[in-house]
Parts: sequence; C-alpha cells; structure tokens
Amino acid sequence: MDDDGYNVSANLYVPDSASVAPAPAMIICPGGDCPSDIASPWATELARRGYVVAVVDYSGCGDTEVNPAQQYWTNNGSMELDTIYDYLATLAFVDSDQIGVGGHSMGSLYSYRLSTKRPVSLVISDVIYNDALPEYDFNFVQISAEHDEGILARLTDFDEIYQDEFLTAVFGTDIIEPNKLYGSWEDRTARIFYPLNQTHQDDMISGPFIRLEVQSVMNSMEAPNPISENDLIYGWKVVGLAAAIIGLVMFLFSLAGILLDSSLFSSLKLKAEQAPAGFAYKSKGWWICALILTLIPLAFFFPGTAVGNKLSSNRLFQLGTTPNGYVVWTLFSAVGLLVFFLIYHFKFGKKQGGSLSTYGFSCADNENKFQLSYLVKSAVFAGILFMSAYFILLLIYRYSNTDLHIWTLSIRPFSPQRAAALPWYFLVLLPYFSLFLLAGNCLKFKDDITQGKGLVKSVLIGTIVGLVGMTALFVVYQVILRFDKPFYTGHFAHFYMDLLSNVIPQFGVATALALYIRRKTNSFYAGIMIGAAIIAFCMVSTNCLAMMIS
Repeated sequence: MDDDGYNVSANLYVPDSASVAPAPAMIICPGGDCPSDIASPWATELARRGYVVAVVDYSGCGDTEVNPAQQYWTNNGSMELDTIYDYLATLAFVDSDQIGVGGHSMGSLYSYRLSTKRPVSLVISDVIYNDALPEYDFNFVQISAEHDEGILARLTDFDEIYQDEFLTAVFGTDIIEPNKLYGSWEDRTARIFYPLNQTHQDDMISGPFIRLEVQSVMNSMEAPNPISENDLIYGWKVVGLAAAIIGLVMFLFSLAGILLDSSLFSSLKLKAEQAPAGFAYKSKGWWICALILTLIPLAFFFPGTAVGNKLSSNRLFQLGTTPNGYVVWTLFSAVGLLVFFLIYHFKFGKKQGGSLSTYGFSCADNENKFQLSYLVKSAVFAGILFMSAYFILLLIYRYSNTDLHIWTLSIRPFSPQRAAALPWYFLVLLPYFSLFLLAGNCLKFKDDITQGKGLVKSVLIGTIVGLVGMTALFVVYQVILRFDKPFYTGHFAHFYMDLLSNVIPQFGVATALALYIRRKTNSFYAGIMIGAAIIAFCMVSTNCLAMMIS
C-alpha cells in the first residue's frame, strides 16, 4: 500500500541465496500498460543469477489501483515505482545500497523518473524521453532497437538518436558512440548505448536484448550467482505458456460441443434450413462477398482507431485510449457490415429465401419468431462457457503464480475495478459480432456445416474471411518496419498495428467460437455473446492495453 492508501501490486522474485546474505535488487517495469508477468523473461534470468527482482504493476495496471498523485504525465509521478523501491529497501535480504531499475517502453520512462526520486545504482532504458538529471552517480544503459517504431515516429533516421539532447546530457558528450563504455561501472558513472537490429516489441522477449540486460546488471552490481549472460532458459517458459493457451482454447471448443449435446442445452440446436440463403460455394458472387467481408474491417481500421484514440477515459469506459481505439474500430466496422448486409439482402438475399430464420435471428425451428426463454438459455450457455474457462485461468494463476502471456499478449484474472468495466466493453462489442455473423449469411457452403468436416471447414473459412485482411496489414507493416521504418504513424497508428499481434489471435478465437456455435445451433445469439465476452475480457483484463485511467 502506498502513502496515500492505494494498493500496489508486484511480483517478487527471491532467490534462495538472498536469505543467506543481502542481495542486490532490480525493479523491472513493463511497457505498454502491461501487467507485471509480461516482463517475466527479464525477471527470470536476473533471479537465476541471485538478484532479488520486483516486477511492478504500475499505477492503473495489473492489480495496482489508480493513484492520481502517482501519474507520470499529469503529476510527474513515478507510477508507484517509489513505493516498490521503499518496500525493497526495508527487506533484510536486500542490499539497499544496490537497487537498480529498468523498463521497456513506457516502463523506461517510469524507471528513469524513479532515478530522480530515489538513489538507484542502475537505469536500463530502451526509449528516448526528456526528464531532469539526478544529482548523484548511477550507471545508465540504453538498449534501443534500430527499427523501434516509437523512436522512428519521432526521428527522420535512427542515427539521430546519438545526438538526442537528453541522452547526450546523460552521457556527457555531444555525440554518443554506440557500444562504447563511457565512465566506470565501479564508480557508478558508466554510460553505454547498445543498438540492436530489431523492433520495439522485440525488446520484451528478444534473446540479444535480454543478454545485454543481464550483462549490464551483472556489470553494475555483482551477481551472487554469476551465470553467463548466454545461458538463458526463459524460452522454455514461453513454450509452456503457449501450450497452456492452446489448451484453454481447445477447452472452450470442447466444452461448447459437450454442453450443446447435453440435455440442458440441446434445445438451443434448431433445425437447419433446407434452403439457406447465400451465394453458392465458390461462385462468382461468393468470392465477391468474401472479398468485401475481408476488406470492411481493413477499410475502417485507420479511421476507427484514429477517432477512438481521441476518446478519453470516462466512468464507463475506464481504460486508456488504445483499447478504446479498437472498440471504435469495431463499431465503424459494424456500420460497414450493416450497410453491406442491407444491400445484399434487398438485392439478392430476399430472392434466395433470406428471412429471420435463415439468417439466424429466429428462436424456434423454421419459424420467424423470438422467444425470451431461448435468449435467456443462450445467455446462460455463454455464461457457463465463459466462467468455466475463467475458472481454469484462476487455477493456473493461483497454483502456477503466473498469468498466460506471450510477447505482449497477456491473459489474467481481473480485479473488482476491472470487472466493473467489463459489461460496458461487452455491450459495445456486440454489434460487431452480431453483424459479422449476419453478413456472413451471404456465403453458402455445399457440405453439412453442422457437423464433421463441413463444420470445421465453414468455421475456418469464415474466420479467415474476417481476419485475413487485418493479418495481411500486420504482415506488410512488420516487413516494412523491419527493413525500414513504420509507413504510417498518425494517430498512434504504428502501435495499433503493432498490437494486432494480440488483437488478431483474440478475434480469431472469438470469431471461430462464435461461428462454431452458430453452425451447431443454427442461431447466432449464444455465439455473439461468447465472442463479445472473450474480446471484452481480453481488453479489460490486460492485453497490454488495459491501463485503468479513472
């Protein structure tokens, strides 16, 4: 708890050797509104070498409450890193004269801010910024990606960073020479700049970056367990977490099938239409509609995120601008899907037998009518599916002491404050899933799509149609970025494109599950509920986006 009474959360790594003799410590601060577990590759390797490591959920992230006085941008706060520093300094197994700090992206900003408020041994940074200079000696290491989209959004050429006004002041020179050691590690006057041929996001999990980070900490503070920086094991944890995520996804699909075949929910499965609407599989009309459905999310991505990026946090939508940008993008896309569906329906759908029943609106077999009991049962089904997966996540979090994270993707339980924000994000995501499934009725498949290979094929194709455009955008962006610089940076577009690495898999799973349930039930109600719930959960719980602002 900080001095103002707000709860502060952090993961504390305590090596066995620290109980014998006080050990040097590192405070690690993740970036991009990430929770602490995202930085576990850094922390794991340092803890193996005998350092006590505290990985921080800074103000508004993870399970740490929002303290307005701690806000970096508005009140020059250190985002609760000073609270963690003070806590570490009281621990008997920590050498309070040797506490360093380092972070990724915004975590770099907050790490350096801590150095202006508390005496630190070392600062590790990967971005550029402007701040006061501490009036004491400390070691400083800059490890920056040559294709860092954030840096390149502000510079014409990466080499300009070597003359950055703030960094040259820290280094005490007019032009910084990369890979050159200025000063002395022993005197805490060391300065060194390491450039790496990678991107901003790579810093979280890149072997070359983590090796330099470990090496720098060992140079600055003697390692109680001096293992070579080339001996890294964090990749095995990444493999295990990937397997756990895949297992959780498979659990969702398996449980959905089991529940729909049970006596409790089998009534949700309506009879398939004998003559469903839509263009024949692989006909000219089918390909044209598939292309349009692919292009709609792509066409609205930049305008949607640009508008959403201006949407301030409020009492209902309490997250920062980035998740709100994605939400507005889905609303823009929903409008596009609605226009497309109306044109299709009145031009072709009515002639093809399109109706409430064939489009999945109906709540009864081959009848165009609603039933409240059917809607309630659909909601209960979606709720059981969601809560069952959440229970598995809680078990993993409780007994493995970790969330499920890879790169910048993180899936974790949420605090009561985050739970209160979930319904509002769920509601605004419903239009996208409703209209995507509705518009998808224009695509007909020749096989039985309620079971077997026909079901799998239709779900895969439907999911690919919805996401192939966004996937192509992400791939093109990454290729251009890794060879040059981001092709568009307006309205924070480079980071929105970066985080498609999270958004695409999440929307892929949510869309596939929604389509799977739609095919099994011949109704879209349960599918859109669970699809919207999954994305709302990912946005609100963490997702490297979910900083609580208010």
